[in-house]
Amino acid sequence: MNKTQFALIALTTLLVAPLTASAAGETLMSPGYYETTTRIAGDPEVERKRECLTPAEVRARPLERVLAELTEGRCTFSQRQIGGGRFAFVGACVNEGVRTTFRNTGTYTPTSYSVSLNSRTMVGGTPIDFVMTTSSRRIAAVCPSGAR
Repeated sequence: MNKTQFALIALTTLLVAPLTASAAGETLMSPGYYETTTRIAGDPEVERKRECLTPAEVRARPLERVLAELTEGRCTFSQRQIGGGRFAFVGACVNEGVRTTFRNTGTYTPTSYSVSLNSRTMVGGTPIDFVMTTSSRRIAAVCPSGAR
């Protein structure tokens, strides 16, 4: 899997954060300060980061809009469901003639989420499988001073 394909799939994974329905029917993430942990199968290193999601950022980037941007020319989704505390995205991305299929499933609450991503890329006739899990929890409703 090349960096662009990984970035598209990882972005989809990381953007599926705590979700709430907006008045317009779009799905919005809850603002606040989050701690996110990402694990990649076969890699002993665990990535942990903290970041702030402001109310303005939430309003500007509904999940459906992000997904629509991701599907333009690069990825297609055969399944895209969000509701009842669960989500699933199944699809494929093609980049420079290389096809990657993926299944991204997880659960969410207003202040946390858990994601499992499984993907397969065929490289020279050999399948390369990739498994990543991400979990995140809101550690504060208001971001600390200076946090980004």
